[in-house]
Amino acid sequence: MSTRRARAWLSAAAVFGASHAAHATDVQDFPDTGTEPLGRAGAWVARASSPLATLQNPAGLAGQKSGVLANVHLVLNKVCFQRQGDGERIRVGQNGLRYPEVCNDNQGTPTPLPAVAGVFRATERLGLGLSVAPPNVYGALRFPETVRIRNDQGAKPELPSPQRYMLIEQDGLALNTTLSAGFEPAKGFRVGLGFVWGFASYKLANANMSLSPSAVNGVYQDPVTEDVRAELDVADWFIPGATFGMLYSPSRNLDLGVNVLMQDAFDAHGDLTLKANYWTNNGTADDPDLTESSQVEKGLGHFRVANPLEARIGARFHQPRRQRESATGVRDPLADDVFDVELDVSYTKNSDYDRAQLRFPASPAVPVKGTANGAVVPENNDMEFRVKRDSVGVRLGGDYVVMPARLAVRAGGFWEPNVQNDEYANVSFLASQRIGLSVGGTYRLSMVDIEVGYMHVFFSEIDNGDRGKLLVVSGDANANPPYRSPYGINSGRFRQSVNVFSAGATLRF
Repeated sequence: MSTRRARAWLSAAAVFGASHAAHATDVQDFPDTGTEPLGRAGAWVARASSPLATLQNPAGLAGQKSGVLANVHLVLNKVCFQRQGDGERIRVGQNGLRYPEVCNDNQGTPTPLPAVAGVFRATERLGLGLSVAPPNVYGALRFPETVRIRNDQGAKPELPSPQRYMLIEQDGLALNTTLSAGFEPAKGFRVGLGFVWGFASYKLANANMSLSPSAVNGVYQDPVTEDVRAELDVADWFIPGATFGMLYSPSRNLDLGVNVLMQDAFDAHGDLTLKANYWTNNGTADDPDLTESSQVEKGLGHFRVANPLEARIGARFHQPRRQRESATGVRDPLADDVFDVELDVSYTKNSDYDRAQLRFPASPAVPVKGTANGAVVPENNDMEFRVKRDSVGVRLGGDYVVMPARLAVRAGGFWEPNVQNDEYANVSFLASQRIGLSVGGTYRLSMVDIEVGYMHVFFSEIDNGDRGKLLVVSGDANANPPYRSPYGINSGRFRQSVNVFSAGATLRF
């Protein structure tokens, strides 16, 4: 292998798990943080009646009783990929072997997303809130490193998995701590403002080509050997942001809500772990090759991805119980209302998801152990996502109070448009059309509200045939473009579905 052909291979940027703001039409999120908002499919900005208003509309802190809340979502995420076109076969034997469809290994293991929040009613017009909550993402993903593929003799050898160049694993921890205040300067008009301190730590892993394969009869096949496994551990301990909200009640039956949430990009340096020739012997962890070729480079990877601005407006119609009009300004929909229905429209600057940026030092270059003739890690390892445009989503939900001050049931649905550029589809996240249906309820037991919720999210299937344009880093200086695979490694069909179960409790005092 010449020095030019041996030069590099790394791109852990194919995985995409950086911390980001948590609601609206973000292509990585479902609506919404909290059991009550989830049961209404996120139609909550004009209700904002729990301590989670701290993040989701701080104007709603004004008029709440003091209280504390604890919720947890359990997210079950299934993502599947079927390779097509170039790369649909792995180079074994004369004609290669066709990959089967592959799905994530952890589809039956829930990702927990816990949230805690509290509100203090300082005066009748002023409420203070504190919340700690993760972004409401679709959860960790872990794909198999190898799959069994039937050959012409009927045997099923274990060979590298078809999605490995996009993703092997993304996992970690992300939390947003928010301190907010809500104030009512005039009867029926409330404003709120909060400061967000986010932090996140992630492990991201994928595979890359040490050499670009040549076409056989005009068709490219994935290589079996000489791939490199790359793992990046990154952390950003300060991701500042702000949340702003308004609530206006022009009549006894109508509430109008607005929330804007902005947050800085996830921007971190982290440790790089390299394992050359990882699949030479089918990638088993006990390969003797790994001891010699494994290496850890501390703090060299610079990973950056945007947090898109998000805004929501909502209108809530509710039918109050006349005998329950509050003289103190306390908002308690479970006791005060017969029912409510809310319609929200949300905007997200999803076009910011153009790429995940991953860079390494160009000088001095980082040598890669286990590769011939002085292979090094290239400077630019960016992975393109090219989400097509900003998006506007709609969510509709509401509550019906079965027993005043005791029991309410709720339901909702949301729609988010297709902003996926099919040619850059990726198993890390799918920005196709999403439709969600949810149900839930609240039961009040003395001073405690016990809440449950469930949501199912449908994703429209993406099939780009053989038109994938996502290129992985390779070690071929003569490739076009240099040091990238000569064909898209994401050609094929993508499927996803998500179930979210939620439970929580709110104590008022």
